[in-house]
Parts: sequence; C-alpha cells; structure tokens
Amino acid sequence: MATYQQPEMKEIIVQERRRRLVPWLVFLICISELFYVVIVGLAPLRGLHLSDTPLTLVAPWTLAPYHLLLALLQPLFGTLLEHTRFASLFLCIAISSMVAFYTIAIVLIARRRPDPTRKWLYLLVGGTLLFGVTLLFQPRLFSDDVFTYIFSGRIFTIYGADPLNTVPSHYPTDPYLVWVLSGRNEPNIYGPLWICVVALLAGISNVPVFSLLLFKGLALLAHLVNCVLIWGILKEIAPSRRILGTLLYAWNPLVVIELAGSGHNEGFLLVLFLLATWLYIRYVYTRKPWLLLSMLVVFGLAISTNWLALLLAPLYLWFEMRAEHSIVRVVRRFCAYLAMMLVPAFLVSLPFWRGASTFFAVTSAVDIQHFVHSPVGTLAIPIRAFFQFVANVEHFPPLLQPVAAADVALRSSALFIFVLIYTRLFAKVRHASERVASQKGRAEGIDTEMRLPAFDVLFYSCGVAVFWYLILVSGWFWPWYLLWFLWVVVLRRLDAFTIAILILSSTALFLYAFVGFTRGPIATYQAALIFGIPLIFLIIARVRRQKGPVRVV
Repeated sequence: MATYQQPEMKEIIVQERRRRLVPWLVFLICISELFYVVIVGLAPLRGLHLSDTPLTLVAPWTLAPYHLLLALLQPLFGTLLEHTRFASLFLCIAISSMVAFYTIAIVLIARRRPDPTRKWLYLLVGGTLLFGVTLLFQPRLFSDDVFTYIFSGRIFTIYGADPLNTVPSHYPTDPYLVWVLSGRNEPNIYGPLWICVVALLAGISNVPVFSLLLFKGLALLAHLVNCVLIWGILKEIAPSRRILGTLLYAWNPLVVIELAGSGHNEGFLLVLFLLATWLYIRYVYTRKPWLLLSMLVVFGLAISTNWLALLLAPLYLWFEMRAEHSIVRVVRRFCAYLAMMLVPAFLVSLPFWRGASTFFAVTSAVDIQHFVHSPVGTLAIPIRAFFQFVANVEHFPPLLQPVAAADVALRSSALFIFVLIYTRLFAKVRHASERVASQKGRAEGIDTEMRLPAFDVLFYSCGVAVFWYLILVSGWFWPWYLLWFLWVVVLRRLDAFTIAILILSSTALFLYAFVGFTRGPIATYQAALIFGIPLIFLIIARVRRQKGPVRVV
C-alpha cells in the first residue's frame, strides 16, 4: 500500500510547490519594481552624468522619486550624494539588487519547472509591462540615442534632407537639438528601414516630450512583442522551456533598461530576428515554400535596419543546406536564397541612394578604427607600450608611428581570428546532427529538450558569431549591443555559455556607473571588468567539464 502511495505523495508535494511559485514571483515583481523606481529616483543625480530630457521641465512629477530619495538619504550623506563616487555606488547597489532578484526568479523557475500554461505568459508580460511603464517616465536617460532617432526622422520629414549625409547641427534653431548630445555632429548611422520608421513617428508629433514617449513606447511595445514571439518559438521547439526562456528575456534588467528606459531601436531589430526565426521553424515543420520566402523577406528587412543581420542570415541559410550533399547545388541554392534576401533590403534602400556619398555614409557606420569601451581595446594598451618601447630602443625615425602600427597589428590579428571563428561556425551548422537527442545526449552536449534536431547548434552558432564580433571586430561597445545576440541565447538550454551571457548582460550595466570616472584604472579597464567575470566563468566551466560531467539545468 505504501509503495503505491509514495509516488502519489511526491506528485502532490511537487504540485503544491508549483502553486506556491506564483506568489513568490508576484513578490519578486513587487521588489524588482521597487528598485526600478529607485533607478528613476537616482537618474537626476548630477554625479551620474545622465542625459537630460524634456520630462524634467514638462512633467516635474517624474522627479517625485528623486525628491523622496533625497529626503531619505540627504540627512545621512548630505552633499556627498551628488558626488560621482557616491552616486555611482548607489547605482551599483540598485543594479546589483535587480540582478539578484532576477537571478532568484530564474532559479525558482528552473528548479520547480511549472507547467507552461498561458497564465504564466500573462504573469511574465504583466511584470514586464509594469517595469517598462515605470522606466517610460525616467526623467534622465542612460543614453541620448532616442533623441538622435527623433532628429533623424525630423531631418527626413520636416526638412526634406538626407539623414545619411546631414548632421543635426545644421539646424541650430530646431527645438529638439538641445536634447541631442553625442550625435549632434554625426549623420544617421542606422539602416534605411529604421529611417522610414523614425520619419513616420517624427511626423506624428512636434512636441519633444510627446515624441520622446512615442519613441520609447514603441521600444516597450517591441519588447512585449518579443516576449510573445519567444514564447511562441519555444512552444514549437522546446515546450518545457517556455516559461524559463521567456523569463530570461522579459525580466532581464539590461533589456528592460535599454528598451523601455532608453528607447533603443534594438527592440525593433529583435522583432524581425525573432519573426524570421519563427517563420523558419514553421517552414521546417510544414515545408511550405511561402514560409521560407517570408523568412528571407524578413531577414532582408532586418539587413536594411542593421548591417549586423548579415552576420546571422548566412548561418540560417547554410543551416538550411545541411541536408544537401552536392557542394555545387549547395552553393547555387545558397547564392539564390541570399539574392532573394537582399532584394527587399535593396528596395528599401533605393529611395535613399545618392551615389558615392550614400555608400561612404553607410560603410563608415561600421567603425573598427577607434576603441570605445571595446574589449579588444584593452589589449591595445600593452601592445602600444611594447611598440613604443621598441621604437625608442631602436631609435626609429619620427615618420614611423608606433601607436598607429600597434593598432593596425591588433586590428588585423583580431579580424583574422574572427574570420577563422566565423568560418568554423559555418562548418558547425553544416554538419549539425539530424538525430533526435536522447536522454543520455546531455553528456554529449546535446539539448535533450529540443524537438527540432540541430537547432541548438544554429542558436549557439549565432550567439557565438555576434559575441566574438563584439570582442574582436567592433571598435565600440555599449551595453545595448548585447541585445544583438541575447535574443537567440535565451532560446537555448541553460548551459555554461547561456549563463555566461546572462552574467555579461548584468555586468554590462555597471558601465553606466563608470561614466563619471574619466581617469584612473576604472576608466582604462572598464571593458576588462565587464567581460572579465563572464570569461572567467566560462574558463572555470570548461575546466570542470574536462574533469567530469557538469550538471546544468
């Protein structure tokens, strides 16, 4: 009798724990919302050097959290609260707290594995909407890019000029110019499709505060749509991971802050990436040609939004060719699909084409010459010192510039390494296993929950491609760049690579706490501090895996 009752009792206990999970998540939503309010309250601190917005003038009630924070902390710290070090410390505490509660939510979902019913999607989207609306009224922003978007739209719609070759400073009387700081003397660096979107939005409102809320509202809407798309994709390929995967993206502090808080256009780009992925998955299930054609069109639109799509789209196409054995037919089909993909990108770009000036404007958007918070830029410091030392010892003539030579050597080496990695990824997706993973496949590094064989290899390859592009090629790094591959990482299982990227998405936020430090070791080695922790975690995980099997969720 006891033998039959024991499994039933275990099932009852498991169900009871799952029912208790909802109150826990509601509690985590409330606590996380409190720290998002703290972020809104910290934003006006002068020590953080954030970008001002018209909200501080038109809607002074948005400063209420700031005044409350001053009332609580000023008696203890006085004027020190406005200094860079103290303001940065409070911001670090707030970010660390948000990351901590986000991690707790991940652990709860990963361990208890609730049934992925639709009510969980409502809960996740509801929490995301609450966080997003809070940051929608953030009085000062971590980035002024949203005003650059607005001004690009105004250049095209109001002034009838070409945003690709016109800088905002050409219009000194424009009422929006006061809010544009970093992009004031630079033309638009975004794709033609995004110019069409911002031109449409710029034509709706001529009031700065309404334009700001409109653009940030679009970013928040894109974030919510992405949550639903991730849920739908995981329903098709790994139903048991629907809740966990959606949570990893929806409540990620980096995603919420960069989209709802700063209004970056990466949310719109991610909609296209996720939609293309969903269409391709439906094509794999049904083999309907119009789904494949739709995927190619959507990827073409993504290319016309951000050139980064040219890194991911070829991997999808090469993955589709893996069942073809004739290399001639593979190359022929690949080129045909690539041409079909580039057609919509060409059609969208055609109205903006002005000849050589447009070509140079588009190609100059990929800046690999400068090092701004770039991980590879950290290596430039010792390499420049070495080249300078050799030049001094050998008494090179002034005509030879050791610093320039060091940068060229570093850039060429990093680019060569990236090409090798990217080529290796092509081979990886080409030979991705077609067999369905068994339960013992976990020890072989295979995703046992993936319904579609080899899709875990495709997602991993896309994530690795963009990751090493940021490390080795991109001369710039800002936290929102991680959104370029975070969307595909959350579709994977929670292994060492996924965890490392989630850690990176958390450490990247601390870059905003370092903005006020223009000198000293923190300013010099910001990228090393941000990328160092995830890389150390990956190294430790690899060493442990070589010693024996590592338990992953």
